[in-house]
Amino acid sequence: MKFLDVIGFKVKILSHSDFNLIGISGEIVYETQKFLIIKKDNGKEIMVYKPNGVFLLSSQGKSYIIRGDKLLGKPWKRSKKIR
Repeated sequence: MKFLDVIGFKVKILSHSDFNLIGISGEIVYETQKFLIIKKDNGKEIMVYKPNGVFLLSSQGKSYIIRGDKLLGKPWKRSKKIR
């Protein structure tokens, strides 16, 4: 699957260089080229640096584990990175 737009996906941080982020879950509400903005289950929004993490993304009953470096860049340009 090509992840052109991950906004609205449920997300759980499986691994990250910032150990405080591991295990956090919520919904992706916005993204920049290098960051995901995640609305946590408690309603608080956090900014997570993509390249340093491994994420479990869920949408429409399917789940995917993806390295953050595969999510770098603009959504319409990263389709070539994910195969």
